[in-house]
Formats: sequence, C-alpha cells, structure tokens
Amino acid sequence: MEPKLFQIGFNKTATTALFWLFVNSGHSALHSSGRRARRAGHPLVSKLHPQLVIHHNMCAGRPAVQGLEDFEAHFDMEHDLPNSPIKIENFKFFDRLARDYPRAKFVLNTRDCDAWVLSRARHNDGQYLKRSMARLAQSEAEVLDQWRDEHARHHNAVRAFFAAEQDRLLVFDIDRDPIDALVDFCAPDFTLDPAHWGKARVTDDVVQKLGWEQGNTA
Repeated sequence: MEPKLFQIGFNKTATTALFWLFVNSGHSALHSSGRRARRAGHPLVSKLHPQLVIHHNMCAGRPAVQGLEDFEAHFDMEHDLPNSPIKIENFKFFDRLARDYPRAKFVLNTRDCDAWVLSRARHNDGQYLKRSMARLAQSEAEVLDQWRDEHARHHNAVRAFFAAEQDRLLVFDIDRDPIDALVDFCAPDFTLDPAHWGKARVTDDVVQKLGWEQGNTA
C-alpha cells in the first residue's frame, strides 16, 4: 500500500499553503475546494465532489479514498452541501482513515484558537459564518462558541487517539513551528522542499512542468 498523508486540522489553518507545498514538491494532492494536482493520465473515477466520494465510501464500508488512489495527500477534508443542513467533515474520521491506511501519516495543523475563529468568521466575506448560522439555526455568538468547543474537542480526540502511535501524527502550529518539523515528519515517504512553504498559489505552468494535470471538481 502506497503511503498517504491526511491533513486533519480545521480549515483556515493554511490548508491551501500545505496543499501547494506538496504539489510544488512533486506530490499528487487533493484539496476540498476542488483544487487537485495529479499525475497526467489518471482520470478521476467519479465526477462527484471528492469529499462526497470519501463520505460515500466510508458509509458503504469501502476504503475511504477508494477511487481517489492516485492522490497521495489530502487537505481540507470538508464540504458544505448546497441548500442542505448537512456538512461533510471527513477529517473528523481520522480513526477510520488510520485503520484503512495503516501506513498513512497525519498532520493536525493548528493555530491560536481565537485567531482561527476570527479568520473563519471572515471567510468568503462572512458567507461561511452565515451558512453555519443557517444550518445550525444559531446566532453568530452561538456559532462562534460552538467552533471554539469543536476546536478543543477535536484536538483532544486526535491527541488521545494517536497517543499509542505518536510517530504517525504531527501537531503543526502554522504560526509557531518551523517548516523543518513538517519536512522531517513527512520523510522519507514524502520529500518536501521548504522553499515552497507559504506559497498558497501556483500557476498552471508550474503544475504542467511537473507533468501533472490540475483542475476543479464540479
């Protein structure tokens, strides 16, 4: 089984920058927003949003990323279903991912909780917050409090689960930890060039130079 890496922190914690770090370092990667970079000639099995593919796989008892095997690393594993009360958060099923992929490594990317809540609330000109308020039928203050509670509970659950397999988990503070900590953790399965850290965008020319394809999911 080829090695995999799953980013299991929340969005608004440098998920795009992490995605492009892997892509620019020569690895195929998938980001929830629809960004993807993969080896040319390997079509997606399904045209569904990739997070829906993963969700359906887990519900059906199949390996989580079946049909997406060409992607080595997965980032920002959540998806809001349009006009629906359902929000898919596949990263919260880290225990299932760890079981399905025993060679996989996991990155719990994090930042100061208050800064994270503020960033999330401002995302997409506040539309992310408004969708959350509508979905949960809560006030802005209630949603922000719930996010803080989710942040603490998720981080505690991840740390507890990987306590017996600490070599599989890196808790990476995007504002405080040196990028070398991530580079060292991912080696030797993933060779990362720290020169690409912090570059959250990449041109089509760069991806094509790698001999891969990129695009957006429907």
